[in-house]
Amino acid sequence: MAIRRNLGTVKQACDIAGVTPGTIRNWLRQGLISAVRVGNGAFQYDLDQVAAMRVEYPCATTDEVIRGLVDAAPEFTPAQLNRIRLLLHAAAPESLDA
Repeated sequence: MAIRRNLGTVKQACDIAGVTPGTIRNWLRQGLISAVRVGNGAFQYDLDQVAAMRVEYPCATTDEVIRGLVDAAPEFTPAQLNRIRLLLHAAAPESLDA
């Protein structure tokens, strides 16, 4: 009795794994997933193996990334703060005179 495998196209594999077609093909070349060549020369990929390869990457919002960078930045020295004030005043003197 033949074992039935869950096979699909490269697009389906990409959708499942959240990667590009090139990554799917690299995984196949590296032997990380298997596939079956079908009549037209295309591959049908083992979607269960593809799903096992999926890696979840944490996704931060832009505000969270900026906040993290600002929090990690060192404190300005008094000389640096003075230089920033001078640069801002040169760029928009009327808004800083108040």
